[in-house]
Amino acid sequence: MTATQPPLIEILNPGLLTTIQDKGRLGWQEQGVSVSGAADLNSMMVANSLVGNDGDAPVIEFVMLAPTLFFSRDCVIAFTGADFSFTIDDVPLPHGRPIKIFAGSILKGGRSYRGVYGYLSIYGVVCVDKVMGSVATDTGNHFGGIAGRKFKTSDTILVREPSKSCAPFKNVKSRGLLPFVSTNWGVKDLFNVVTHEDTLLRFIPSKRWIDSADRTRKTFLASAYQVSSQSNRMGIRLTGEKIEIEQIKLQPSEPVVMGTIQIPPNGQPIVLSVDRQTIGGYPSIGVVASIDRTKLVQAQPGDSLRFLKTSLADAQEVLIRERNAIKDLVRTITNRLQELNL
Repeated sequence: MTATQPPLIEILNPGLLTTIQDKGRLGWQEQGVSVSGAADLNSMMVANSLVGNDGDAPVIEFVMLAPTLFFSRDCVIAFTGADFSFTIDDVPLPHGRPIKIFAGSILKGGRSYRGVYGYLSIYGVVCVDKVMGSVATDTGNHFGGIAGRKFKTSDTILVREPSKSCAPFKNVKSRGLLPFVSTNWGVKDLFNVVTHEDTLLRFIPSKRWIDSADRTRKTFLASAYQVSSQSNRMGIRLTGEKIEIEQIKLQPSEPVVMGTIQIPPNGQPIVLSVDRQTIGGYPSIGVVASIDRTKLVQAQPGDSLRFLKTSLADAQEVLIRERNAIKDLVRTITNRLQELNL
């Protein structure tokens, strides 16, 4: 770091589990390396788009309890995912909008509302070394991000602006009546998860599901499962009606993916998440469809989940529609950002 490039962010309070994440460490699972990365990829992508970054640029991810951050320089930021009610000088910051904050700002957040994972994007390049092509923090294997761990008090982060800066609000040099400047448009509610009733997760059944007894399948499809407080980035643990699956001794471990539904000996399902192992020995009855990834990871402890069997073809069709919708949204955001500097 030089005198002209001081740390942009100092961690005053790290929150519960705050890390640097990107889209993950793809292509290394055969070597036993977890993918990691942002739990809610949609929210990460939209957050980056709101500040003018590439969709897979590194972001700050926080879980359940937000950090307190000091910004030493002017910058453009955005929040997506769960709402953590961030403030500057006790003034609430808008969620899902581009925001310009000024040197000396202290961002304070609270507990999560309508979800578990929140994302802070910052215009520019987060200066963190890549490991295996990604900066994603893998706290289990202790690499990526800041020394492979969650944030702690007094950590600093340097964010470098591109050589040709096209930051939103680049002509705004001072604050008005509020301690920040933001647009009057945003995407606040697009990917927030509101669980007033049971959240329905579509899943693609495995061979083990097909070979299971009718009673087992009926029990799983008819039951509501509550998200356990023991859930984490490795897996979402569920409690509810016991699922009876024959546990075959000496069964070889099998590759697992995001959303794999495992049934351990106690019969309480575990849905694997971003920091999952690369292989697993518990029987798997299926995989949650990628289209429902956001609903899965953003479900809070105590939320109720139900499962609906779907086909691979149907899952692919709805995923393609969602990705096209996100591309349209990103194009709209890009056009609106360009208008800010006209």
